[in-house]
Amino acid sequence: MRIIDYYNYIMTAAYVCFGVAAVVIYKNRTSKNNCEIKDLTAGTTNILFALTMIIASALRLFMLGSVPYGLQQDEASIGYEAFALARYGIDRNGYAYPVHPLAFGSGGNSELMIYLNMISVKLFGTGVVKLRLLPAILGILTVFVFFFVLKEIFSYSGFDGKKNVLALMGTAFLALCPWHVILSRWSLDSNIMPFLQIIGLYSFLVALRKKTIKSFAFCAGLLAVGMYGYGAGTMIIPMFILIACVYALIKGVLGVKEVIVSGVVFMMIFMPLFLFYAVNYLGLPEIVTDYFCINKLTATRSGEVFLTLDSSLPGKLLNNIKVLGLVLTVGNDEDMLCHFYPGYATLFEFTFPVIFIGIFIIFKDFIKGLNKKITEKEKCEYYCKNAAFAAFIVANVILSVAVETDISRMVTFFIPLIYAFVRGFDFIYSNSRKIAIIILSTLLLADVSFVKDYFTDYNSKTISIFMPTYGDAVKRAYEVAGDERQIYSTYDGLSAPFIIALYYTDYDPHLFNDTVVYYDDSAMFRTAKSFGNFIFADLPEDVTAKEYEETVFVVSSAEVSLFENEDNYIVENLGAYSVVYMN
Repeated sequence: MRIIDYYNYIMTAAYVCFGVAAVVIYKNRTSKNNCEIKDLTAGTTNILFALTMIIASALRLFMLGSVPYGLQQDEASIGYEAFALARYGIDRNGYAYPVHPLAFGSGGNSELMIYLNMISVKLFGTGVVKLRLLPAILGILTVFVFFFVLKEIFSYSGFDGKKNVLALMGTAFLALCPWHVILSRWSLDSNIMPFLQIIGLYSFLVALRKKTIKSFAFCAGLLAVGMYGYGAGTMIIPMFILIACVYALIKGVLGVKEVIVSGVVFMMIFMPLFLFYAVNYLGLPEIVTDYFCINKLTATRSGEVFLTLDSSLPGKLLNNIKVLGLVLTVGNDEDMLCHFYPGYATLFEFTFPVIFIGIFIIFKDFIKGLNKKITEKEKCEYYCKNAAFAAFIVANVILSVAVETDISRMVTFFIPLIYAFVRGFDFIYSNSRKIAIIILSTLLLADVSFVKDYFTDYNSKTISIFMPTYGDAVKRAYEVAGDERQIYSTYDGLSAPFIIALYYTDYDPHLFNDTVVYYDDSAMFRTAKSFGNFIFADLPEDVTAKEYEETVFVVSSAEVSLFENEDNYIVENLGAYSVVYMN
């Protein structure tokens, strides 16, 4: 085992003890007043916040094009759709500005990430760093806004003397936690969802304070935009709205008029996506024009994602509960390595005892706030703001049980869990500053270890996911072959190599759509066998046969030996993959 594994075991036991100790101290106090705490000054808070943002930015931008090394298939798909729409006005399936692109046939790439990247393509062109810059910048902004979210909720007088400490601690935790650093450094559509969640949440908290129709309508608009961010958001956001708004209505912080106006705003923005779901799930005809499209998917993912009412239900339900339990505690090592680094679970493996204390406090306040006798304005605002986080937790638990879940589908779970950690830390900090300091110190050690391991070792674990150097090799092959000579690409160590080729070569989507041949046109994820002069398959048995004299090959390092006795071939080694062609 590695040092971090031993550290995780020791810290897990220690954090359980820290939580128990804080509870014992709280129970044994003759007075229930918290220990005397002095908050940070505004100047010190601003300096520490600026330092936190510098560190957060560095962790999300440093070596962005080389860690992770290579390009994952969904990244390339998002990038190519953005390129095709920006340059040609159609996606790779030939539709003009679709509300939801077909992508691999069953959707799979959400529209907001694609259209935001389309702007990037128009401004800066294509490339790995340019493609990843959007989630990196939005990741930095998520950390930035989270500080003000915490300041908003801790503005309640019950947190006097510690609101700056808690806001800074929570912001630093998000800035450094493995889940959010990894998420911000590659371009999966779900990776922008925390930003959409945090701006929607912040606007809701501000609206609860201002209590104006405009502020609630603006919040509704932002939440509606979030529906375009990722498939899981279309389930989480409505559940959040329902729970949070019902709670606010009960407390009298939100009125019926605000609900009606906000609902109209929400539906106006959501309507194109609503029509897309109606076309694909309610049988409405396609809407295809030269200016926008609401098209049918070639396959739907509902059977893959949602639990079905058959004999498999009990087993799948138990598995989902197990995954939920792992994510809430020590992390799920069965998730793909593009989402986590072994030894460093989403929010570190040992923080869950503090998180559980925080969840208990959140829902204790959630229930307490339902008391109709509480009419004091400030208290009502606080309870409604706390309920907003509780709503996200409830929505994510329901989603995690109802669908075959993973970290990407649970992407809106972790910010509420970080808030829970802050509330748990607050309880410990209020009862024992010594324990709180130990918690901060041990977290900092884990952060330093994670950063060191991530930037020095992460690439060695994700070769099969990000397929390093293949994009460079297929781009070079296209430079050699042009559109005249055949390009034959290996499948060794690759997943959907055709989409990597499309992105790296800036291929014309008209030509692709006219010539593509899929292995299975009705598959959930369609992969191309060929398009244009490209072929993607296992290499022929005799690659040096006369019929392949004009062929340009892209081969893995293990396949270069097929040409080793042939003096008339040029081998250009680009790392894990090489370009081979006749001299």
